[in-house]
Amino acid sequence: MMTRGFYSVIQFCPDRFRLEAINVGLVLMCAEPFRFDVRLSKDLKRAVRFFGVTSTDLKRAMLGLESRLDSLKESLRSVDDFAAFAATRANDLRLTEPRLTKIRDFNEDFQRLFVDLVDTQPKGQVAKDATAEVLPPSLSDALASLQRQDKVWRPGEILVPVYRRKIDIPFAYRNGVVNLIKPHVFPETHRAESQAAELAINGDLIQRHSENEKKKLIVLSTHETPKQAREIDDHVKPLFDEYGVRLVRAAEIDDYANEIRESAH
Repeated sequence: MMTRGFYSVIQFCPDRFRLEAINVGLVLMCAEPFRFDVRLSKDLKRAVRFFGVTSTDLKRAMLGLESRLDSLKESLRSVDDFAAFAATRANDLRLTEPRLTKIRDFNEDFQRLFVDLVDTQPKGQVAKDATAEVLPPSLSDALASLQRQDKVWRPGEILVPVYRRKIDIPFAYRNGVVNLIKPHVFPETHRAESQAAELAINGDLIQRHSENEKKKLIVLSTHETPKQAREIDDHVKPLFDEYGVRLVRAAEIDDYANEIRESAH
């Protein structure tokens, strides 16, 4: 039996101005029946290397947050209470706004989410495996907040007209048209061009054969190394421009999050 759960990623973000963060833990809450659990990463090497902190100090702060969550969990039985607590975090350890997820088995789903969101795989590999789950905090928070207001929803697989193949669309919202958000990680090789061609054709067919409501495909480039960026500049963007598919680059996602907050209805 499926039930609704809400998860929040624990992030180490010592410089709020730069908005650079590393995921170091996960909180999962299920309201009915009530379950609440916290898990912290045991591997802090990346945070230590990236931010120049000591593992002892970071571990102490993480254990302090874990203890506080454990002591308060009986008062965090609703998503509103959970979100309110997350919003109060003002130090180096922040909690992202709770996001909706389907729970079939609490322990198994918690493990899956932890592996997807916190495990210390290289970021590019995680992005390839779960592009919808590695969005920057600004966009993740915006989508989660708007989903709770029923302004964003998860279409899942949709059938592309004429082509008759399915494409996975993890998020959608309206602002005069139905915007279908497709996160994607383009490779560093010329394979990026063939992937772009398929996405461009899909977007064109979706737009030209929309029924009832006009639809538009928006592709988010969620992760870009310098080589990936060159492939996107040279091969991906020209195709998308030609076929009327919008491309949001990794560096533009924060601005795009603000755009969605202001325009989704």
